[in-house]
Amino acid sequence: MQPMINFFNKPVEQLERGDLDLLARNEIAEGLYMEYKEDFPHNLAKIVASFANTFGGWILIGVDARNPQNMPLAFPGIELTGGPKDRLRHICRDGINPVPLFTSKIVDLPESPGRGVLVARIEESSYPPHITRDGRIYRRNGEGSDPAPETDRYILDRLFEKSRQNKGQVKALIAQKLAEVETGVPTIKVISCPVPLNQYIIHPFFTGIMLDQIEKKALQTWEDLKPARIRFEPEGIILEHGFQALEILRSGMILYRRDIPVSRTKMPSGEAFFLNHLVIKDAVYNTLSFARRIYSEANYMGLFVAKVALENVRSKGLGDPEYQDYYAAGADVLSRYQDITLPYWFTPMAVKELDHHGRIGDTLLQLVYRSFGFRVLDDKSFK
Repeated sequence: MQPMINFFNKPVEQLERGDLDLLARNEIAEGLYMEYKEDFPHNLAKIVASFANTFGGWILIGVDARNPQNMPLAFPGIELTGGPKDRLRHICRDGINPVPLFTSKIVDLPESPGRGVLVARIEESSYPPHITRDGRIYRRNGEGSDPAPETDRYILDRLFEKSRQNKGQVKALIAQKLAEVETGVPTIKVISCPVPLNQYIIHPFFTGIMLDQIEKKALQTWEDLKPARIRFEPEGIILEHGFQALEILRSGMILYRRDIPVSRTKMPSGEAFFLNHLVIKDAVYNTLSFARRIYSEANYMGLFVAKVALENVRSKGLGDPEYQDYYAAGADVLSRYQDITLPYWFTPMAVKELDHHGRIGDTLLQLVYRSFGFRVLDDKSFK
């Protein structure tokens, strides 16, 4: 992946009115990395997807570039009422699958109060292709500024190969994070991992007030967490207290870990040990709910993977009262696996699916229950 050209030599978040004039003075024309529009075009989703599928690029809305060279002549801007950034977000969310990574800013125009230029930087994707609502894959080309449907099989194969390589990296990192720690204590780990890994999607959170907000949200989600301190690591932060820990990486990976209480019960076959099923359920639902809040704050709309791992659960049953008859009938109180990592397949989902995080949680818990021998109906809700 080659670095994308930055015509401003500064992050999108730092752009000001004077930076726009650099485009005119430097005669930056539309092309492989740049697109100018006076207003929201009908094919904006195709333009965004084409940048993500090629080398990344910039879209500026509120620019007059109507000339043979397609260079910016003036910056009339667009009306700021109605939320242009939200409109861009909704167009991408509803018109592209998966949604590529992008950042945007409204550059106010002092000479035109109430108007501004929407600047969006679209990153080259590590997980292409990004397909638009019409079912096509668009890429940029150096001969024109409009997105073109891709039909070259060699290029399409390269796009899918890039995704396969990144998938391997994600799987390796998840395996590393879910590696068992030899404590002998039953433990649950719930992980939400963005795809791809090579973008610091919540990097802006790692500053002052945003760290305080992360901590506040975490304490609202897990009342017992109450961290005595936040430990800073090169890749993120860890909030921990006693039997719980919450790790948040700049890449957007969220990992919640806690010990699972175990009860001892007399059964017809002898003494048995049962895991607290409510703790397992809460860990799954709360982690997914927390991930939804963090990704929403970070304006991340791409893909993610959710996984659950149970460690040191050998010779333990699952203490859901609904299934006590199963054990009382003489079944072995024994999980099938010493270590359970679920689901068994690698299935990235769109972050917008977290709007219904309970459904994702139910799917994960169905697999957990089946690993203990329970045939859970697909329409069962665990809440």
